[in-house]
Amino acid sequence: MGRAAVSAVTSVYRSRLSASGKDLVIDVTWSRSPDGPALSVAVHDAAAASRHRAGGAAAAAPRHLHRRKGSGTFTAGSCVVGVFWDFAAARYAAGPEPLSGFYVAVVADAEFVLLLGDMSRGYVERLHGGIPIAGSRMARRRERFVGCGCWSTRARFSESGAEHDIVVALDGEAEAWVTVDGRKVVQLRRLRWNFRGSHTLFLDGGAPVDMTWDLHGWLFHAADPSPSSSSCAVFTFQTRGASETKFWIEDDGDGDDELEQPQPPPPARGQRTKLGGGGGGAPSGQGFCLLIQGFRSSSKIIT
Repeated sequence: MGRAAVSAVTSVYRSRLSASGKDLVIDVTWSRSPDGPALSVAVHDAAAASRHRAGGAAAAAPRHLHRRKGSGTFTAGSCVVGVFWDFAAARYAAGPEPLSGFYVAVVADAEFVLLLGDMSRGYVERLHGGIPIAGSRMARRRERFVGCGCWSTRARFSESGAEHDIVVALDGEAEAWVTVDGRKVVQLRRLRWNFRGSHTLFLDGGAPVDMTWDLHGWLFHAADPSPSSSSCAVFTFQTRGASETKFWIEDDGDGDDELEQPQPPPPARGQRTKLGGGGGGAPSGQGFCLLIQGFRSSSKIIT
């Protein structure tokens, strides 16, 4: 089975300003455009974003960085944000996210809150050595694929854990399966009767990772010609105790409405797989969520 193309990757980071103690959420999206890879960045005050979410308000719109090298400033709540980037000579694999030869630096209230790319440290030391660097971590990641086949990625679910190879394979409407580090952990048949479910994996020495799948849109909205229909397959992997999945889906307006319902309970005894080794899981409230979305065609993707 061939590998489907990655159309967009969004990584969400959390950072805390050392001076004010303010928590920020930074969204970084790499996608494909007719002119090549494209980058967009959004910065939110975490507390304000939670209040807006509770009130049903839309999230702050991302800033699309149209050039491959440059800088820009904007405000995010009470913060003054600066973004500096250069991916003009970046090197890529199959997807739109660069592997090397680039940097993205985000400054908020005179602190670096995010540094990405192998060239970021050199950029900071060369031009901005006096600006403090706040701590940050990746909280969640969404990868969007187009077409049937294998959707493959890598993810680390705890800071002390190993990076895991994850492959989701969807053979039309016949069957689907998931492998982690080459081992098949879920196999689904009769998808029209088994289009939603959950499973628990144990990674990195026993840390639980809850996996859910929802194929309703992929199976039952495929013939809907409207670009706004929710015709995607959704697989989530989240560390136990993390609350990132619900926040992600509330921020994302193109998922199936039923995905906003509470997640199913952990699977019954026997529906669990232990893999990997190494350190313990992420601390409570510091977990990671991976969201994989698969679309039959690019016309169904809402950005």
